[in-house]
Amino acid sequence: MPEQRFRILLVEDNPGDAFLVRTLLEETGEPFDIEHRSDLASAMAVLNGDGPEALFDVVLLDLTLPDSSGVQTISRVRSCANAAPVVVLTGHKDEELAFEALQHGAEDYLTKEFPDGRTIRRSIRYAIERSRAERALKESEERYRKLVELAPELISVLSGDEIVYMNQQGVSILGARDSDKLVGRSFMEMVHPSSRETLEEYISRYRNGYPGRADFTIICQRPEGENVELEVSAIAFTHEGAPAMLMLAEDVTDKRKVERQLVQTSKLATLGEMAASVAHEMNQPLNVIRMAADTCALQYDLDAVKPAFQRERLALISSQTERMSEIIKHLQIYSRPDDDDFAPFDVMKAVERAVDMVEHDCRLSGIAIDVVSPRQRCFVNGRQVQLEQVLVNMLSNARDAINESSDDAGSIGGLIRVSAMVDEARKSLKLAVNDNGGGVPEAAIDLLFHPFFTTKDVGKGTGLGLSVSFGIVEAMGGRIDVRNEGDGACFEITLPLADVDTTKEGHHSDAGQEDSWLTKVPPNAEARGKIRVLVVDDELDAMEIISGYLEAQGFNVSAANNGEDALAVAAVVQPDILITDIRMPQMDGNALVKELRERNPALPVIVMTGHPGDADRPVEDEDGPDAPVTVMSKPLNLKELLATLDELCEVFAA
Repeated sequence: MPEQRFRILLVEDNPGDAFLVRTLLEETGEPFDIEHRSDLASAMAVLNGDGPEALFDVVLLDLTLPDSSGVQTISRVRSCANAAPVVVLTGHKDEELAFEALQHGAEDYLTKEFPDGRTIRRSIRYAIERSRAERALKESEERYRKLVELAPELISVLSGDEIVYMNQQGVSILGARDSDKLVGRSFMEMVHPSSRETLEEYISRYRNGYPGRADFTIICQRPEGENVELEVSAIAFTHEGAPAMLMLAEDVTDKRKVERQLVQTSKLATLGEMAASVAHEMNQPLNVIRMAADTCALQYDLDAVKPAFQRERLALISSQTERMSEIIKHLQIYSRPDDDDFAPFDVMKAVERAVDMVEHDCRLSGIAIDVVSPRQRCFVNGRQVQLEQVLVNMLSNARDAINESSDDAGSIGGLIRVSAMVDEARKSLKLAVNDNGGGVPEAAIDLLFHPFFTTKDVGKGTGLGLSVSFGIVEAMGGRIDVRNEGDGACFEITLPLADVDTTKEGHHSDAGQEDSWLTKVPPNAEARGKIRVLVVDDELDAMEIISGYLEAQGFNVSAANNGEDALAVAAVVQPDILITDIRMPQMDGNALVKELRERNPALPVIVMTGHPGDADRPVEDEDGPDAPVTVMSKPLNLKELLATLDELCEVFAA
């Protein structure tokens, strides 16, 4: 192996000193190649040159040269294109000068006493090794800096809640312009109010010396008001000797949108598959209503009207209408996107709803559904409609598996069992769906929850159901397990129980309440008689029924079947309360409310709608608490409408 030789540039204007340095270094026996320059200009010309001749391992520099003196000489040498570590040689034994030289980049400071060559050799080697170490450290830092800057995630260091570092991707994710404008600010300023408590908790942990890793989700707000959802992984860090927090955060906003779209797609696909079952559920109450109405009409045809019988049949029609309303309302809730926050709900209500949605199809296929409930009511945190979606998917899969098994082996007497069991020790609920449909192929069990994987025939499955179900249950803090059990499959959902005091839940019954529209003398007829109500609905029958009912209850009523007619009526008789449908031809409810509010900003409004979207965005209004808006869903409950009007009457009376 060839001997390594060190190249030294000696910058010394005194020939005697230069000769002495050469001699002392040669006596050490080290392999030094020394090139001598007597002024700074020629030394810099060499260091700024091209090729290997311009590269040196160390510069021995006198601070008193013909064309430069003092510590600025060091800075000028360090600024050359081929900078090398500098060791100062000076005749001034001055500690302050030595300290200042080190501050300007010198690796060492030697006086020209030259006791022996070993001192110079040691200083040269120290300078070379230190320079190499510094260069390696800088290269390493540069590599990591580039990795951090090129990372697709937000990377930040927080000292307390103060930002001390933010990479460029983090600047982009937060919608800022420059990282310098973020450094020194509180990260909390960019966090949505709903996430501040979460972030404060983890900041406090790391400020107090927590050494571990933490994973959590927060929502940040960009300057223009747009929300950004971040999945954060944090770990302990040290900044200027104090505990800090290193955060790596992924922007999952678009990912969440796609997940919600997949959930919605899966729900709508399920609804399409259950169209026959839904039609059956609607036909049942319609059949009862039709027969009840026909029997009432028959009594009139026979001149044998019996008031008690008529009242009984009308009550039956009303109850069946309410049943249809509940079916429609649930389908609307089930089909719309899930934007509500998590809240505790009764698991068995979700089971009941899911079973109701698939039971008819199962019955047609000769499949029985058995539900085994726990001894006590069980609540979990989440969205009830999403757990219903999971259960509907599992029940539908179980039905299909039994049907396929029956096709292959003849009738087997299909059975699906839904059982719920509480694990008191783990404070969790196990919800199992078992079937006798032959089970899942062992090779497919590990793939069942992968997107677009299905064991069904081509054209019979989207492959989204179980994948979406897995994500829903995981978001609720639970898991789904699948195994073959007995002569079929078992899908088991495990969810953490929510701490809910069931003893405080009230139960209200409408039994025994009077169903009659008319009373001989309304109890607050005088107050009602002072109120002018404007009823607007493009359905003439609905408008007439509501108007007639309210007039019978003592209100002064005006009516119109579109927005333009309503404005004309209101110009003649100013209403105290407006009751309006939203979706109408010519002028819709929103436009009508806006026009009437310009005349009377405090006009109370009751909105009637059969569309869930209208209930979420009832009326575009900025007039504040003096202009209340109440939303009532169709089919309208007239007693609830009357109660709402009486509450408004009390406000007027006050």
